[in-house]
Amino acid sequence: MLRPVSGGGSPVGGERVAGHAVRRPPLPFGGPVHRVVGRRQARWRHDRRHADRCLEGGARGGRASVDVRGRMGMARIRDPPVEPQRRRGTVVTMQGKIADFGIPDIFQLVSSQAKSGSLAISGNDRVTIFLFSEGRIVDVQPDRRESRSLLGTMLRDAGYLTDSELKRILASQGTGGSKIGQLLVEKGKISKEVLARYLLLQIKECLFEVLTLREGEYRFEGFAVRPPQWGGEAIRPEVLMMEGMQFLDEYPRIRGTFPPAAFRVTRKKGERIDPNAFSGEERILWKALDFSEDPGRVFRKACLTGFEGIKALAALRERGLIEVSSAVPGDRAVAAQRMREAIAFRRRFEAFTMALWAAAGVAAAVWIHRGLLSHVASGTFMGWVDFF
Repeated sequence: MLRPVSGGGSPVGGERVAGHAVRRPPLPFGGPVHRVVGRRQARWRHDRRHADRCLEGGARGGRASVDVRGRMGMARIRDPPVEPQRRRGTVVTMQGKIADFGIPDIFQLVSSQAKSGSLAISGNDRVTIFLFSEGRIVDVQPDRRESRSLLGTMLRDAGYLTDSELKRILASQGTGGSKIGQLLVEKGKISKEVLARYLLLQIKECLFEVLTLREGEYRFEGFAVRPPQWGGEAIRPEVLMMEGMQFLDEYPRIRGTFPPAAFRVTRKKGERIDPNAFSGEERILWKALDFSEDPGRVFRKACLTGFEGIKALAALRERGLIEVSSAVPGDRAVAAQRMREAIAFRRRFEAFTMALWAAAGVAAAVWIHRGLLSHVASGTFMGWVDFF
């Protein structure tokens, strides 16, 4: 056993300056130590469990400066906010700005500590909420102002629902409080497997979207989360982050090879193909090209993210199997306007025809009244009756 050295030194480091005192460890038997945590003052409290009385500053009774208290280990700990929480048991454990703490680091921290709760990321006037269960993502709640990321809109664009069916489902969801995916499975519109695929697609696209943010805020609230029975498997954030980093690196370059504005894509006729030569994403996308000329709807039908879809589309174009053409700006609006004009013309024509028939009916009635029902016509008619 090493013996203490006089003068406040140690057997390893040698003697120190004269008059140096050895600080006792903060243990019950090591000296007078404060072990009582001070009362809360406003929203702050003092943690004095590791502060020696002999170093606190004598008559000030422990009211040393912040710097001194920091050196002594007397930390200032902020109490959890007292505002009403979203649910019972919620604790805000982490919040800040994206510029100070990157989104990949936030997801990695939540995953490594196996936390459960909600991670809200706000930026560009949008708020996206990811739900975690033991460090894994189980669900996402996109901002409702971004309709293309909503599950119902995704399934409608993929052809599983019509506009009227989607409206009815949303109306029944509002009265019953059930999730739209659960309602669609119960009504037989989609299977559980299809729902799980599109829930994963929704999580991926929302994650890719928030990765593009450079300014904004994040807020993690800890509470127990039970994965939904109608959902898919929980997802490890590390796996999605690898795809997200690839998206940030490659998507701008691949998207730059296509027309900058809206474009359309079609199969080339008469081309002989070997499906076995395709990758999995290329094969799925090739089958979905019959669904629509709009790349966005094709990607939805194939259940691919925009990044996965544009990569497969670029590969098919390199093989010479598809044709890409720029969409005429506002062609959909022009077509809709022409349809509205045609409907209005048809209604005007029908109204004019009905007016003509009404006028003809009035004229016939007048002629019958004046011609056939006059006194002369009545006398002639009665004469013929008497004759026969």
